[in-house]
Amino acid sequence: MNAAKKPFSLYIHIPYCISKCPYCDFNSHVVPEIPEKQYTEALLRELDHYGSRDEWQNRPVQSIFFGGGTPSTFKPTSIGKILARVAATFPIDADCEITLEANPGTVDQENFFGYRDAGVNRISVGVQSFQPRLLEFLGRAHSAEEARKALEIVRQAGFDNFSLDLMYANPSQTFFELEADLDEALTFQSPHLSAYNLTFEEGTPFGHEYRSGRMKPLSEDEEVAMAELVERKLKEAGLQRYEISNYARPGFHSRHNVNYWRGGDYLGLGAGAHSYQRMKTDGVMGQRWSNEKNPGRYMALSMESGVAVVDREIIDETKALGEFLFLGLRMTEGISNDEFCARFSKSPVDFYPQITTWSDAGLMEERDGRLLFTRKGLLLANSIFVQFV
Repeated sequence: MNAAKKPFSLYIHIPYCISKCPYCDFNSHVVPEIPEKQYTEALLRELDHYGSRDEWQNRPVQSIFFGGGTPSTFKPTSIGKILARVAATFPIDADCEITLEANPGTVDQENFFGYRDAGVNRISVGVQSFQPRLLEFLGRAHSAEEARKALEIVRQAGFDNFSLDLMYANPSQTFFELEADLDEALTFQSPHLSAYNLTFEEGTPFGHEYRSGRMKPLSEDEEVAMAELVERKLKEAGLQRYEISNYARPGFHSRHNVNYWRGGDYLGLGAGAHSYQRMKTDGVMGQRWSNEKNPGRYMALSMESGVAVVDREIIDETKALGEFLFLGLRMTEGISNDEFCARFSKSPVDFYPQITTWSDAGLMEERDGRLLFTRKGLLLANSIFVQFV
């Protein structure tokens, strides 16, 4: 298959939420009334633009991901309209994974059945916790009971492929609370589970509280112990870790996210969405671009010309190889040494001699022609990733 026909992933950003969580640094907005019709039309206009471009035309779509924000604030008819236009614009792989993120507080039975009928075949539910105290601390708009109900409805609607998110390492969270969250999550028999440790991001209320000293994170030892608990409990339940924060039964990994981690092409539509296209010409290894973040300005730009790009970055070899390592090593399978050499003409250790030191320390290893983190290395990966970016 020539480069022009290689499959790509499609990301569609719905930026609206019913409330803003204090830890969230995503491009999400709370407004008195969501302009669903106007925003949908802007997405369709942008989609038409890229569908007419030579570099995207006739390339098969291997995965579609509605992220946010909270995509489940949009009605199934709007999601169906977007998916119908995608299918009219690009070839769709027969086994295309189509995911929609949902928050338990925004869902109802009719919508979940409607999303299934519209073509969505995977739901990702942002539970975060089943503990009322922690849900309140995290600023979540749903209750524990709403989370339970949402997960039941997902199964009733026929979603065999669904995921749920949990968040751990919250300040003052106990091991008992984390274990209770894991035990309850596993009762829903989700084939995929994401477990994220709380981070204090710049520009968020939690980030401000952390920098001011008013919010104290758990110690590194406590956080590592919680990560070990997550891995042990999920492994015992048959969910294998395939990425730092992601676990799945065989065949149920997120194909959309794996495409990111393997450095594949993706096209992002919507306010603040990012896109990436790999290439290799005159020292250029790829390009990345991003859309206007403000939803109102995004809609105006898209409706005017079909283009809302406000930032573009050319990826040179140095940046490309750092990103290849940073992204690929997030996965437990690591990276192929042969593939790395084919892309960059040298081995990883030629560019990063520190790899030898990390291997000697038991943080990395080579196995079957692949470079990967050890179990210990995965727990400390963030301290190594800063070397690559």
